[in-house]
Amino acid sequence: MTSGLRAFNGFFPSSFHTSASAPEVEQIFIGPEHDQVEFRSILKLRIRHSGIVTAAIIVGDTALFGVAIWMFLLVYELSKLVALSMDRGDQHERAKIRLYAWSTHIVIILFLFAEITLAVIFSGYSIYAYHIQLSVYILQIMGFCYMIVAVLTLKIKGRDYESVHGHFVASPLYRRLKCIMLVYAIFVLQFFISSGVMYFAQGQIRQLSTFAKISYVVYYIRGFALSIVTGCSQICVVRCSRCFIPYEIQARYIHQRECSITSNGSDLSFVNPIFVYTDIESSSALWAIGNGRLMQESTQVHDDILRSLLAPYRGYEITTAGDSFQLAFHTIREATEYCLIAQLRLLNAKWPKGLHNLVPSTEKVRAGTKTIFKGLRVRMGIHDAVGSEGTLVRDVHVVTGKIIYTGASVVIAHEIGDLGEGGQILVTERIAKWLKKNSTQVAIKSVVELVREYAMPRLHTTLKIFQVVPKPLVARLQIFHSPQHIQDIESEESLLEIESQVHQMYILAKTPHQDRYDMNLY
Repeated sequence: MTSGLRAFNGFFPSSFHTSASAPEVEQIFIGPEHDQVEFRSILKLRIRHSGIVTAAIIVGDTALFGVAIWMFLLVYELSKLVALSMDRGDQHERAKIRLYAWSTHIVIILFLFAEITLAVIFSGYSIYAYHIQLSVYILQIMGFCYMIVAVLTLKIKGRDYESVHGHFVASPLYRRLKCIMLVYAIFVLQFFISSGVMYFAQGQIRQLSTFAKISYVVYYIRGFALSIVTGCSQICVVRCSRCFIPYEIQARYIHQRECSITSNGSDLSFVNPIFVYTDIESSSALWAIGNGRLMQESTQVHDDILRSLLAPYRGYEITTAGDSFQLAFHTIREATEYCLIAQLRLLNAKWPKGLHNLVPSTEKVRAGTKTIFKGLRVRMGIHDAVGSEGTLVRDVHVVTGKIIYTGASVVIAHEIGDLGEGGQILVTERIAKWLKKNSTQVAIKSVVELVREYAMPRLHTTLKIFQVVPKPLVARLQIFHSPQHIQDIESEESLLEIESQVHQMYILAKTPHQDRYDMNLY
């Protein structure tokens, strides 16, 4: 601990410059009997008993401590938003803000009280206050390390990009989090490095004094840089400069930004997308066990895997309903590869230990020496939309701003996604024919097998259902039920429920802005 504290001896408060006389400063900087440039230097001056100097140091330390604490919370919340692509809802967000406000202010007040108490007991700035000051800088270093871990984790999970209207763009929140990390690297990390250099270069104090001054200036303008990267945007700057920029230029710039992601490009060719529906088997039973904490952790693993694979396969997350995903892809190959690799990733994921063998659908299953089931089992359905199935209505959700679809193709895809067992991928006939004909184009080798015909009386159609299994998991075919397990939908109640869901989605997309929050459709 002692060596750790001495490693930070390069730091010293700014009030030292303004309160000490020139001879005192020179003696501290170059006196052979004193340590190099450091916080402790002020302990060797008479001004450490000055009330003004002590008050300035206490205020500065408290403000620095507050910034370090809030930076942890800011990075945590930003990383959660980037990872989940959704907030907690207005009510829960307000509750969380109140919790943060009360808890952080209490901690900051306690810190301030401790500083004031030490100042009163020791009649000014003391060695104990110096150690507290060092702990604040250690806290800053920990915050910087936390930023690096958060940014790298999000990048590894593929959350540095997100799909907006079918076009993959750099995630604004991820980019902002990365900018905060860069500000700390440029403005704060250099300060720690320069202080270390000053400490070890004991014979070069005079030559390095100019460098130390520049380092201090850069360090203390980090607040200005942080305020820009956390609270400013290009549109904000344009609007604040409206007195100097002609209105026509402002309007054209803002319009170009709003339309930039919906300009031409292959990423917007979702005329007849390939739908993928996923669902976790026995999710209701798992949520009912205990307080749901175990299932919450497991669902987080599930969500991270499914979302991280969207960008590589140009997938678009239309919506989620509970633990099920509704996705859209450009091609059959991308949709199929997505499902195949997702099943392999889910099998090899690090699930919470308590999940295994909790219910029949989470039992570990082996075929010989190979594990073929482990963790959550996710059923998947793939269906391609075609004009012969009727008009596919494409619109923008009034709340999420994402593209949504309504039509017979959506209903079929939804039903196919619900038919399978956990770990099973079901596809319709056109998908199966394409896979058999173009098997060499799919990176992951698979087996395609007919399951049975499936009647949907409400849509006056009969579908041939096939299953697709990645070759490494071909033993799963022995586990899945026989084709007779899948029954035709003939229940009028089920038909009415499907029709109602389609009708509600269509109304929600078309509802005027002033009425959309009164319908309680979501």
